[in-house]
Amino acid sequence: MPPKQAKKKKGISLTPEKKKLLKQLIMQKAAEELKKQQEKEADEKRVAVAARVPKLEIDGLDESGLQKKVKELYVTVCRLEEEKYDWEGRLGRQTEEINELNIKVNDIKGKFSKPMLKKVAKKSTKIASKSKLTSFANLKSTGQSKFALEPEKDEAEKKPDWSHDHLKHKDEEAAPAEEEEEEEEEEE
Repeated sequence: MPPKQAKKKKGISLTPEKKKLLKQLIMQKAAEELKKQQEKEADEKRVAVAARVPKLEIDGLDESGLQKKVKELYVTVCRLEEEKYDWEGRLGRQTEEINELNIKVNDIKGKFSKPMLKKVAKKSTKIASKSKLTSFANLKSTGQSKFALEPEKDEAEKKPDWSHDHLKHKDEEAAPAEEEEEEEEEEE
């Protein structure tokens, strides 16, 4: 029988140095693509603004002409602000409708979205657990073993005495204590 040969792993195995180099190359490529995309969006924005906003031609206008141009621009700005407000309101209503429809669809399907859990920092939980441990360490010993059995007490001590004589006796003890408190208040 031929000796067993070690099975080769499928796929490519890279050394940590090569992995680090590959990661850097991927990050550089992603950064370049992001930069190109941002430049493309900025160019599209400039083109859209240039198409919508006419060039400001104020050369050769006197004071009355400039005032007229300012009033025209003010009217344009007010109109655009109204449009912006309308679009924002429409967008808000549409997002509300989408949320309501998603809830209805989930109710019909029987699927319910799980609430997002609050993230807790690990450091705060460690601090809390350490403070609990230290509070238990500061407790004083009573001198008795935790596992020692308590001596049995008389059953008479365990059961309360509800007899009338016992209640009268308690009333008599309370009365002199009340008199002493009243005397102390009068002395003050």
